[in-house]
Amino acid sequence: MKTPLTSVRLKQHFTYSWWIYLLIIAIGIGLVDILYTVSAYRSPREKTIGFYVYGYMDDQKLTEYMDHVRETEMSDMEELLPRLILVDNAYGPMQLSTYFAAGEGDLYLLPREEFISYAFEGVLLPLENDPELISLFDSAGVNLQNGWRRTTETGETHLYGIPQDKLPGLMKYAYAQDGYLCLVATGRNQENAAKFMRILCRDMIIVPADAEPSPAAEK
Repeated sequence: MKTPLTSVRLKQHFTYSWWIYLLIIAIGIGLVDILYTVSAYRSPREKTIGFYVYGYMDDQKLTEYMDHVRETEMSDMEELLPRLILVDNAYGPMQLSTYFAAGEGDLYLLPREEFISYAFEGVLLPLENDPELISLFDSAGVNLQNGWRRTTETGETHLYGIPQDKLPGLMKYAYAQDGYLCLVATGRNQENAAKFMRILCRDMIIVPADAEPSPAAEK
């Protein structure tokens, strides 16, 4: 014989078993979130360019600039994304090496110490064979000598980075300590990343009239 369902029994049930319903709701929300995350659209790697800054950046200004470049000059790309790597002696270098190993990011702004280290290891792409990029600086009378480095493995000398001080306009958007702008050999979208680098250098060789240096750069 079934026990009749009464308001008293319902009250007792919810008094002692309310947590079961909260757990069910929480699990349901979690499953929906996981389903959305797994099924959400992600741009193909060849349609994405990542600009990773190991230092400081104005996220809003840099995002707006990169969105403008994508809309006006690189419309075949779906995303141009900036990402900040925090300057942290413990976590920062580990994060940076992990990104390189995983092939994340295409264009990097690195502090001098990290630039020299990775250039020696052959992790960075040589830039001197890009005539359009080199002509930008030749036409402006800019010397890139400090960007040349020798690799320990081959003993060859290449232009592995553009010194940040040769791109004064970049200070409005991003800054690394004695920084260098580089392309990484592990990047998975090198051709388009090189195009974006040329555009970025073209725009940043001259200081914009409204440029304001990063507060970190003034320290």
